Amino acid sequence: MTELLADILNNPRAGKAIENSRIVLLWNQCVSAEIAKQTEPVKVSNRILVVETKSPVWAQELNFLKKDIMDLINQRAGYPAIRDIRFKAGG
Repeated sequence: MTELLADILNNPRAGKAIENSRIVLLWNQCVSAEIAKQTEPVKVSNRILVVETKSPVWAQELNFLKKDIMDLINQRAGYPAIRDIRFKAGG
């Protein structure tokens, strides 16, 4: 069992997937409770965090806060984990 876990954690693809999941989980720590209620971080791909919003208005508003949120996520991650955030209105 220990060898299996070590193989999974040492696999570059698995390690990237785990790290991307960690970045998604940082979202709620880096935004206000109100923003967290209106959004759902979906995935990280090529260092781009995709976040679904409850409305187009929220997507537009969050674009104004994007840089501050990115800086906070990267600070909490300890390295430049994301280079952009894309907001998509989900409904």
